Amino acid sequence: MKQAKVLIVDDEARILEILKLYLENQKFEVYTASSGQEALELLEKIEIDVIVSDLMMPNIDGTQLCRIVKNEEKYNNPYFIMLTAKTTIDSKIEGLKIGADDYITKPFNVKEVIARVLAGTRIKKLQNDVLEKNKELEKYKANMEKEIYMASRFQKSLIPRKGKVTDEISIDYLYIPAIQIGGDIFDIKEQPNGNVAFFIADVTGHGIVAALIAAILKLSFVQACSLYSSPYDIAQKINKDLLDTTTDEQFVSLFIGVIDTRNMELKYIRAGHPEQFLKTQGKIVELGGDGFLIGITDNLLITEQKIAILPDDIIYLYTDGITEAQNNNEELFGINRLKNTLIRKDDLTAVLKEIKFFTTHFDDDITLVKINISVNNFF
Repeated sequence: MKQAKVLIVDDEARILEILKLYLENQKFEVYTASSGQEALELLEKIEIDVIVSDLMMPNIDGTQLCRIVKNEEKYNNPYFIMLTAKTTIDSKIEGLKIGADDYITKPFNVKEVIARVLAGTRIKKLQNDVLEKNKELEKYKANMEKEIYMASRFQKSLIPRKGKVTDEISIDYLYIPAIQIGGDIFDIKEQPNGNVAFFIADVTGHGIVAALIAAILKLSFVQACSLYSSPYDIAQKINKDLLDTTTDEQFVSLFIGVIDTRNMELKYIRAGHPEQFLKTQGKIVELGGDGFLIGITDNLLITEQKIAILPDDIIYLYTDGITEAQNNNEELFGINRLKNTLIRKDDLTAVLKEIKFFTTHFDDDITLVKINISVNNFF
């Protein structure tokens, strides 16, 4: 076990000799200094665990020495015991204010000094242990932040680019994870038959696990789009992949749509996800339908729906991080407020400004996707 290092500071040689002798008998590594200045010079070379210092010394006295040692990080905050002939409460309070850890009144009992130094070394060891743990935690935190940053970059790479998907379909969106990585995911793909499939999903929870599941959903959707033409079949594929790769505790709400611009219709399924919106001729139509969360059972309880679309219609996809955002009165932003906002505004930046005006704090991921349908040759 490492020996504790003790520094005795006193301008009386007899006290230095006595304390040095007794403390060395207790297996301490003992150093002495006859003045505050000498003590500081020694502290520049040696890391001391406990200082036992006289209060009354010429030039740099015990109070000044304590203040310097406690205020400068390079001295590593040794446990500081003050020796003093002053017995007044005020003098002790003053010493404690500047950082002294303990007081011993002269004339002292050597056994008391030894007991106080032993206590001081235990406290100092505990402090060092805490500091070491804190350093380890800081290192761990830095590594985790780096990992989360890389995961965040990866997750953002899964999000489609804004702009044209085909000549007739384009996409814009707001995507703001509650933390650096989140459980919201969406995508849009042109299918081999010329249709355009899209999906939005909300994984339970936040953080790395939710982000990993979101990545699985994205990969499954891309694969399904090349194999299946209907939203129901795409959902079945995603549900199977989710059941094969995740635990029972992870569920997903999902909305999948397929845009057919030749027949001007939208087919979709809703699996536990909020009703999404179709903005047509200045009005909002809710895209409802029955359907339970996916990732629970291989018997997918959903019904495929169909609705006619028109040129210049807009499909809005969102997750409940928007509708469940609260203001200071714990009032929800709500579906109706979102619908009214989207009726009045098409620009997503303006929509976000209105959401932020309602609430400046989001407890969940914020995702709002805008899909424009522009069919020039409809007539």
